[in-house]
Amino acid sequence: MRWSDIPRDPPRRLLRQFGGLWLVFFLGLAAWQSLAHGLSTTSVLAAAVALLGAVGLARPRVVRPVFVGWMMLAFPLSWLVSHIALAIVFYGFFTPLALVFRLSGRDPLALKRRNTESYWQPRPQATDVRRYFRQF
Repeated sequence: MRWSDIPRDPPRRLLRQFGGLWLVFFLGLAAWQSLAHGLSTTSVLAAAVALLGAVGLARPRVVRPVFVGWMMLAFPLSWLVSHIALAIVFYGFFTPLALVFRLSGRDPLALKRRNTESYWQPRPQATDVRRYFRQF
């Protein structure tokens, strides 16, 4: 995703979905806060934001600035989290696996044959013509 992919003028349907999700999420947060800790500033704030979600369901264009601002804040966070997740997978899974393969001498691509001119491996040709119509 790029900065240019962030919708600056989102359609009404997307704004309505955004308002509905805010309503459900922040009403749930407000209910949890008031049940767990009693009525506090956090639950009042969550109820106010849930009110914004209700307004977003009724009049979606009102929440457009909030939506665009939220997307602008979420973009760098999503970029960072996705790159960290990819780095964890690469350095936590693929790098140790490659080290184990190298130390054990395993060569799954058969690239260690140094005395050959080519890495081409001959394959038997299919003799059945119907195989042409079933490629996968």
